[in-house]
Amino acid sequence: MIDLKNLFKRPDRTDVFALGEKRLAQLKTEGRYSTYRNTRAVLRKLSLYRGGKPLAVKDATPALMADFRDYLLEKMGNSRNTVCENLKIIGALLTEAGVEKNPCVGLGVTREYSERTYLLDNELAQMMALHLKPGSELDISRDIFYVECHTGLRISDLLQLHWSDVSDGFIRIRMQKTKRKIEVPITKSVTRVLRKYRTLFSKPESYIFPLLDRLPPLEGEFSHERRLVAATANLNAQIKVVASRAGIHKNLSTHVARHTFATMLINKGASIYDVKELLGHCDVKVTQIYAHLMDQRKQELVQLLE
Repeated sequence: MIDLKNLFKRPDRTDVFALGEKRLAQLKTEGRYSTYRNTRAVLRKLSLYRGGKPLAVKDATPALMADFRDYLLEKMGNSRNTVCENLKIIGALLTEAGVEKNPCVGLGVTREYSERTYLLDNELAQMMALHLKPGSELDISRDIFYVECHTGLRISDLLQLHWSDVSDGFIRIRMQKTKRKIEVPITKSVTRVLRKYRTLFSKPESYIFPLLDRLPPLEGEFSHERRLVAATANLNAQIKVVASRAGIHKNLSTHVARHTFATMLINKGASIYDVKELLGHCDVKVTQIYAHLMDQRKQELVQLLE
């Protein structure tokens, strides 16, 4: 029997790369640099895999996506977590194109849990006790790291923190990543660190930490976001030097400070939902990476009954 419904249906000749270009243009308009950069990177990988040939949506079958998965893992040496993210981006493009079933689902690539690095109270104290030249990049980087450990703010938000964002014992900002408004209480020790940077020339619109001011201006698209990336990379390098001088043999980065903040809170009895709000996560599922710490905390509390 002839299938009249599909007899005159035109095959889908929409090209995945054309969809990708539209997506990149949209992300550029929205100013979402991180997502733009990740999407552009995976499209380049797909183009290399295809040898520069186009890819019609109808040809993006589960078998082809499985082969692309293997290419990423074996030829490009990407981690399973990176491959998972890459397939998620391609899958989103195909879903937006109207495919009935996402061919990137069910390919057997799951995220690997990696142990989160964090500092103990005494290790952070070691870093702060280290004598560094006041106003040096090492000194400023250490102070930013400390403030991040005690506020949980992302480095992109701390680098752009203005004096007008701090008042009445709180930091109030709209986060760079999620665009959510957040209000974070600050401790006396954080207040003391911030005061180091207030001068007679400080204005409400001035950056508190001067690292961005020290970078030369960039031209082209996403110039501000690229300066943030450059400042973060430099800060991460400085933090590693500080840690080494303090005798701390952990691979530190600015994100370790966020993990340190969450870990310290949970160890002191905070709930996952408390941590979610203070970290500014939109969904508690993101905060669930700290669930194992909650389990450890519960075990410690129960042991108090022995």
